[in-house]
Parts: sequence; C-alpha cells; structure tokens
Amino acid sequence: MLSKIFNNNYFNLNKGILFIFSLYLTLLISFFFGENSTGGAISDYNNQKSISSSFSINFKETLFNYDNFSTRHSPILIIFLSIFEKLNLSDLVIRIIHLHLCLLLPYFFYQILKLKFESIDKKILLLLVGLIFLSPTFRSLTIWPDSRILGLTFFSLSIIYYLKFKQKLNFSFALLNIFTCAISSYISPNFSLFSLFFLYNYLKIFNVLSKKMLIIYSLNLVLALPAIYYIFVLDINFLNKTAAINFNEGEKIFFNNIFNDILITFTIIFFYFLPFLIEKIIKFEKVYRLDYLIFSLILFSVCVYFFNYNYSYSGGGIFFKISNFLFNNNFFFYVIGLISILIFLPYLFINKENFIILVLILFNNPQYTIYHKYFDPFLLIIFFSLFN
Repeated sequence: MLSKIFNNNYFNLNKGILFIFSLYLTLLISFFFGENSTGGAISDYNNQKSISSSFSINFKETLFNYDNFSTRHSPILIIFLSIFEKLNLSDLVIRIIHLHLCLLLPYFFYQILKLKFESIDKKILLLLVGLIFLSPTFRSLTIWPDSRILGLTFFSLSIIYYLKFKQKLNFSFALLNIFTCAISSYISPNFSLFSLFFLYNYLKIFNVLSKKMLIIYSLNLVLALPAIYYIFVLDINFLNKTAAINFNEGEKIFFNNIFNDILITFTIIFFYFLPFLIEKIIKFEKVYRLDYLIFSLILFSVCVYFFNYNYSYSGGGIFFKISNFLFNNNFFFYVIGLISILIFLPYLFINKENFIILVLILFNNPQYTIYHKYFDPFLLIIFFSLFN
C-alpha cells in the first residue's frame, strides 16, 4: 500500500502537509475526549499532579523529599508544570500547553529525516512523520503530561545537532549536542546513556587528549554534577522504584535478568521493522555467515533457557502479551524472538555503531519491567537517525 503511494503522484507535498495537519486535529479531538490508549497515562498523570501541587506549595521540602513520592520519573517536568500551578492556571490549560510543546517532536523528527536522507522525496518523509502522530504513546503522553515524550523531544534535538556536526564538523554543534542531550537526560534519565554513543563518535574524530576532547569531557562532567549530587550525595534516589504490578519488595529491581531484556527488546524491534520489511521500504543486504548463524542460535537458546519474565508483573512487549493471552505460554513469543535475532543480529556484528546502540537500548531500561510504550516512538526515531 505504502509502495503504491510512493510510486505515484497522488500524494504530493501539499497533501502531505494537509495530512500532518489532519493528524494534529485528531490529537486535539483526542485531547478533549481524554484518550488513554496506553492504559495507564491518566493514573500516572494524576499521581504526578499531586506532586506538582506539592512543588507549588513547598518547593524545597518537596525537592529534598522527592524519593518519598511513589514515582520514578525525574522531578524536572513536574517542577516545570508546578510553575503553571503556582500561576493558578487550570489543569486544562496546563495540559494544552504541554501538548503543543510536544509537537516539537514530530517537527524535530522531520528535520532529522531531512538531514539523514537528503535525496529522499519530502512527501515520504512526511508520511514517516505521520507515524509519530499515530503512536499510542505519543498521543497518550502528550495529552496526559509525562516526562518521556518531552525528554524524547530534547533527545531528538540533540540528534539534529549530532547529524549537523557529522556533516560540517563544526565543533559548536558537538557542544549543542551534548547540552541538549543533557537536558533530555534531566527530563527523562534513560537518555543519559546515549551520551556514551556521542562520546564514542567524537573520540573517532578528535584525539583522546586533544583540546576539543578535554572541553567535551569537562562539559559532560559539569552537566552531570547536579544529578550526581542530588541522587548519590543527597541520596534522593527516586529511580529505585518499580512500575510492576504485584512486584515483591524483596526482588531485585535493576538488571534482574539481562536475557529477558535481550529477547523482549529484539521482538519489539521486530514489531517496529515489520511494516517496513513487508512493504520493502527497508531492504537488508543478505548476510550469510555460518559463525553469525551459530552465535545467533546460541544467544537465542541461552535467552530462552534463562527467560523468566513474570506475566503477572505486566509489560513484556506486544508479542509476549499475545503469546500468553492467546496460547497461555511463551511459544509464539519465542518463535518471534528467534526470527528477530536471526534477522537483526548479523547487522550488529558488521557495524560497531549499531552494536553500541543496541547495547544502550538494552541498558536504557535497567528495571525488571519492560513496557512496549518505552520504545514508542523512541525506536522509530533511533532507526531513522543513528542506526546504519
């Protein structure tokens, strides 16, 4: 279907702009009807709302006792929203302001696509941008403010500066990349890991002890110090919370089982690539090597052997849910996991940057529970910007 649209003149640039505007209108309609397609957006926001009210009443006490609240979200967005609470703005106005701030995300994604695919027709890029508006996570978490979408927005801006740096090798773009990546990390800490990816690429260009690298090291350290002081020195560790249902307090929250993470993450990656593979929009070069095949099969077997993700804790990705809901077992999920590993793993061996990105995606969510919404539309943006 998409291939036919791309290969004829029905979908032109003006219709593409109208298409995006129509999707924006659907978002407004969903706002007034209170769309909650992720299921937990409203309850998460209501919990967050009580904290933002607390910030507006007593900022200092709330900041230094933040880990006593039942949230693992960064306080930055909540503090930002509390400013509007202090101004006595209605909840409706606060949410509509947040919604329009989050519209920067599809705009930044479009800018990323233009930088990455200069020769591709802009109408195709607009169709890809439209996928952001169709994302259940984007729709729910712009309507009901949450740190993940605004964090992803600033992370996308940091990718823009990174791509501009790669094109022009202008050092100021590297500094802007580091600064905006830090902002995204303060809003949503999971993006902090990707500073390692950017650092790796700067080290490939600049000497490890060059003046420019020393500036990069220093800037990263200075920007990280407030978070280090807040979490490790003041011991306000709000990250040590679980979103799992029925989770036992004595269980390990962080890095409980890396094999769970690997298998679930590969199946979620497969989910996002599936329509592009079916439509042959993305074409993989065939990589036939016996050692790749053997390693893929060994990795899959080890993951299955140690896999112990608890269905009752919720999460696990769409294929894990389908497998347990329809068949009351993991067999279908394992089949999809095997296909996913066989398709994608070889391309991680032949490209170091892709391998680093996958590792960072795996460690991006170190807690036991893995929710599909954590990857949506994050993976889409990563695929079309940083992956090769």
